[in-house]
Amino acid sequence: MEKRVAECDPTPLDRAFAVKWYAEGWIDCWNSNRPQRVRQILTEDFVLDSPTTRHTGWHVQGHQATMDYIRYVLNAYPDLKWEVTAPPMFSDTMARAAFTWRGTGHFTGRIDPPGIEGTGRAFEFAGHEVFDFRGDRACRLYATYDLLGPMKQIGLYRRAAAR
Repeated sequence: MEKRVAECDPTPLDRAFAVKWYAEGWIDCWNSNRPQRVRQILTEDFVLDSPTTRHTGWHVQGHQATMDYIRYVLNAYPDLKWEVTAPPMFSDTMARAAFTWRGTGHFTGRIDPPGIEGTGRAFEFAGHEVFDFRGDRACRLYATYDLLGPMKQIGLYRRAAAR
């Protein structure tokens, strides 16, 4: 399935709205383990593009696929917590905002597929998320973060390299 890039609004975001949306919407959706909240904060054609999806070839588009993605991640890392670590950045020419974060947790769950049991080890990593908006909902996310770092921290990189 080919990714359809969702078009964002051509006017800049209200900055106070975007900050509140990120903290009380997106971050809270993850930190409170309520993936169903995506229906309130994302467009139905929302596209999520991250190092994880790019590495696995996983196409995440729409509410259900986004909820499945969040559940997949939280199944592996049930205590995963996100925090904002820097002021956001905004586009002056379109409805786009970028946020910097840090994620922490422990690999106590299961990555399934491929069926890897948790090691119990802690991890910490940081990244950036760039959201495009249509109205009061995000329609696209482009995330960037170090995928290899957390895999080393939780003990998966050594296992894969040994095979």
